[in-house]
Amino acid sequence: MIDHRGRWDGFGHYGWGLVDDLLWILLLLGLIALVGVLMVRLLRSPTSGQTQPTPDRALEIARERYAKGEIGQTEFETLKKNLGG
Repeated sequence: MIDHRGRWDGFGHYGWGLVDDLLWILLLLGLIALVGVLMVRLLRSPTSGQTQPTPDRALEIARERYAKGEIGQTEFETLKKNLGG
């Protein structure tokens, strides 16, 4: 009797034989790894990566840079206007 994979009573192999089994195992392991990677990316906290500064924080940075003399008054006023402060 031949099963669905073409084996004769589990002893004789037809077609790819052991290579077929190894390919299926590798495929399943690859799918498990893919699901694991996707789960980690979905469950990762959005605060753990780099985030864009909020307008309040951006205005605070502009004030700090102006106080240190890194930017002039004109540039500070432009930033302040653009940031809504």
